[in-house]
Amino acid sequence: MNFVISSIVRAGNPELQDRVEIFRWENRVLIALADGAGGISGGTQAAELFMQLVRASVASLTSAAACRQLLNRIDRELAIPSECGETTGVLVGIEAGGDIFGAGVGDSLVWAFSSNNRMELTQQQERKPLLGSGVAAARPFAQAAFEATIVVATDGLWKYTSLEAIEKCVRVGDAIRLAEQLSELVKLRSGDFPDDVAIATCRVIP
Repeated sequence: MNFVISSIVRAGNPELQDRVEIFRWENRVLIALADGAGGISGGTQAAELFMQLVRASVASLTSAAACRQLLNRIDRELAIPSECGETTGVLVGIEAGGDIFGAGVGDSLVWAFSSNNRMELTQQQERKPLLGSGVAAARPFAQAAFEATIVVATDGLWKYTSLEAIEKCVRVGDAIRLAEQLSELVKLRSGDFPDDVAIATCRVIP
């Protein structure tokens, strides 16, 4: 299997609170994505600390259970600093054989689009409470190997366009520029974005 990956972050708010990073090692891709909670202080700090803690643990994230365990630990650690707020958090691992695993909290979602099907891998995910509340409950997910394009994104994508438009873009878009092309779906005529948006994509090719 080969991976074609892309990512992008677009600012829609005065303070950018979305984060995304893609890690590659040992024939595996790991996508980490966070969206700091608006409406309360410290969302940016929470999203940034989330990424720091993921970077320190990325080599251990080899299963859905490991991803869930890390997210629950991050929830507790984010709750300690008084200046830190809350954030969504999603971890997605894609193996060389095409197996997909991960865990998440919040309304940042993961969808998989195959040649004739689509499925939300985060459909059992708890939207609230968020990471940093101290009582978040990460939900794991796993999917057996299949050829697909994985889209991981914050609500800045899912809230402002349709799933049908996203699916069409995935099917006809350029895999190398897919995250950028998806972000264009929610771009306003003014050139601005209605919300911060972070997107990562991974196309698994035999």
